[in-house]
Amino acid sequence: MNIVRTIGVIISLCLYGQTNGQKVEDFFKKYAGEIPAKVHYANAANPKNIVLRGVDPTKGIIYAKIEGLGALELELRSLSKQNISYFEFTPWRDPRYAVVNPLLSPQQLAQAKIQKKEKIYLGQVIAQLENENYQLPFVNVLRPTMYKLMLFMSISPQNFPIHGKCLTYVKSLIELEQFGEAFYLLSRLNLSQLDDFGYREFSEAALDLTGKMIRANPKSAKVSLALLRRVNIRDDSGDHEAYLRLADSLRNQGLFTEAIAEYGRLGPLVNKSTASPYKSILRVWPVYCYIKNYELYSKAAAKDKRYNQYASKYFNAALQGLKALDEDPPARQSNEFSLYKLVRALVRVQYARRTEAMGDQEKAEEYYRQSVLEVTEGIVSARVGLDWLPESLLMAGDAYEKLKQYEAAKNVYQQVTRFFPSSKWDSKCRKRLEALPSS
Repeated sequence: MNIVRTIGVIISLCLYGQTNGQKVEDFFKKYAGEIPAKVHYANAANPKNIVLRGVDPTKGIIYAKIEGLGALELELRSLSKQNISYFEFTPWRDPRYAVVNPLLSPQQLAQAKIQKKEKIYLGQVIAQLENENYQLPFVNVLRPTMYKLMLFMSISPQNFPIHGKCLTYVKSLIELEQFGEAFYLLSRLNLSQLDDFGYREFSEAALDLTGKMIRANPKSAKVSLALLRRVNIRDDSGDHEAYLRLADSLRNQGLFTEAIAEYGRLGPLVNKSTASPYKSILRVWPVYCYIKNYELYSKAAAKDKRYNQYASKYFNAALQGLKALDEDPPARQSNEFSLYKLVRALVRVQYARRTEAMGDQEKAEEYYRQSVLEVTEGIVSARVGLDWLPESLLMAGDAYEKLKQYEAAKNVYQQVTRFFPSSKWDSKCRKRLEALPSS
């Protein structure tokens, strides 16, 4: 398959700038064209000039024009049989393709013209990005060249070593927060083929980009996750960890439906791994997300009864998930045990709110007591660094308030402000502390 694809829905969304208001042109179309190179033969000391005119991977053909031979078609997958060792992209050090130093001010440029030093090689520009000197002027002057090169990335790196510099360009876009262009570019690349070429870093960049897009603008989640579907998740702990972080970022942004889908994709892959440390956590987080979705829809249903069916759907899914966890709970000494207990407590709180709404205060208090017991059991075994611990503490404090045990609630809220300062949980607990009745 072509290393550069057309993906109608994704590209159309990207072209209209779905992230940070960035409008992205169709650069592959804009900059498509021939590129100059040299062809190195296995049995010849001197390379020949060649113009690479295009690639059709479906036919396995490279269209070219070679000095002294004219136009011809080369077989993409059998270059060695055609006595070709590799192609070399020559403009990196060719003065004919040098560009005006993009960092020069108008005053510096005027002085440079006097000294005849106003231009630098393309190779010098890309070297700045390779050295992590990420500056938008470098990207801007390289853009026409890079999009021409990327149309030839279906030629293997052994036969045309351009992939590393193309990767540098992609990473630079992400580092410079040019998310619209990075998404457009990565959506057009055949990530699976690049994996096979040994350039897994393009898939890793796609994972990194998706996470950053969602954190920068949660509304971009549905679009940016389309890129995620094109990333092949390998049976590899590093891949599992990266994908789990991305699913967690969705959950942290309150995108619970999207998080459930990504946990659901990762779960079966992790289960095939014999010793993955993520098996247990991937059983608990979806149940947590079902409960959170229920909370959202039950609030909406209070104003519009049409949302009741969605609330019921998520609550039933949470109960089914919790039933499976109860049958095979996480080990008590594991980190996931405290999250499991938080989930059990969240369900008890929902039962308490339901019975409270029906006027059965005595039964509601019993559910609140059960929720405190559940969450406290998890807190006792939890370490401070767990990202669900502050919510567990906040929930325990809330339940103590419902039971009118205000001193216990105060102690819990103070623990959050002490261990999680300057967090959203800290501000919530400070408000709760201010609102507690005077002792």
